[in-house]
Amino acid sequence: MLDIKHAILGNILTVNLAGQLNMQGCTQLGPVLDQWLETGGSNTLIDFAGVTYINSNGLRLLWRHHSLATGKDGLVVFSSVHYTILQVFDVSGLAHLFRFANTFDEALGLFQAPPLDGPVDSEG
Repeated sequence: MLDIKHAILGNILTVNLAGQLNMQGCTQLGPVLDQWLETGGSNTLIDFAGVTYINSNGLRLLWRHHSLATGKDGLVVFSSVHYTILQVFDVSGLAHLFRFANTFDEALGLFQAPPLDGPVDSEG
């Protein structure tokens, strides 16, 4: 069983997960992520603090969501991923595709627009 809590903060879907991201968990999470994309959303922050297990079904769902979201110029960030879960991403060869943050707040900060790199108006 996967407990899913989600909310929209500005233009970011935040999802807090607790439990196992296996086939059953994917049948619960998939519709949440798909609906977000269908309504025009693309930025997604998934908090893994409560995730105790992930298998290939979970990896496939996350990879698919990442591909669709980034195809819409969105950003997908995972926060609070436990070391054992991070190892699954690493062993699968998918870790390099995803953005990881240590905390929810750190992940949220990755969605902030960087300062403009352009000429600065000055009197002169």
